[in-house]
Amino acid sequence: MRVKFCGTASLADMRCAVDAGCDAVGGFIMGVTHKSSDFVTAAEAARMIRHLPPFIEPVAVTHLQETDDLIRLVRDSRCTTLQVQNTVEPAELDAVRDALPYVTIVKAVHVTDASAVGTAKHYEPYADALLLDTRTRERLGGTGIPHDWNISAKIVAGSAIPVILAGGLTPENVREAIRKVRPYGGVDVHTGVKKDGVRNPERTLAFAREARDALSGGEPDR
Repeated sequence: MRVKFCGTASLADMRCAVDAGCDAVGGFIMGVTHKSSDFVTAAEAARMIRHLPPFIEPVAVTHLQETDDLIRLVRDSRCTTLQVQNTVEPAELDAVRDALPYVTIVKAVHVTDASAVGTAKHYEPYADALLLDTRTRERLGGTGIPHDWNISAKIVAGSAIPVILAGGLTPENVREAIRKVRPYGGVDVHTGVKKDGVRNPERTLAFAREARDALSGGEPDR
């Protein structure tokens, strides 16, 4: 089970994720149009990525929607995965892929109701992976609120590409979420590993351990 820690805003945040054995780091939240915490500039992300060990994927997470803005963000930040949180036309994703063929494209699908199943199918041909997230009127992610995992499980079961589960995950619920949804792609956490508003090493390590043990058949540590 791959693990991504989102909302990396400092070298301390990044080291915390690396020490927990993450597979992807970031996501570096850039180009925000909705309320968001832990956002950084592309230049700040690029400086942090210089300190990233090999074989860990740096992810750009953005609310931007225009092709040129998305391409510029990836180039300036030096990220190799682009996570598009906002609504975009599929043609925009194709244009990004044509300009940046080395970049992995992850399209967020907000699981607000059963219509998310159709939305996932709509984007499936144009993305390398889908990320199932929660949104509110003010936030496109980082809400700390779980969504309906039954809907997420339907999306995973019918998807031809990897699906990453996000939205309100914590060390306390990630094991149950994985067993329920069976995401083939990994899990993503932001606020669930914070304590007093800061990424917490113990919670970060616990999340990674619980996620990777979820399908082993063992019981959670108490």
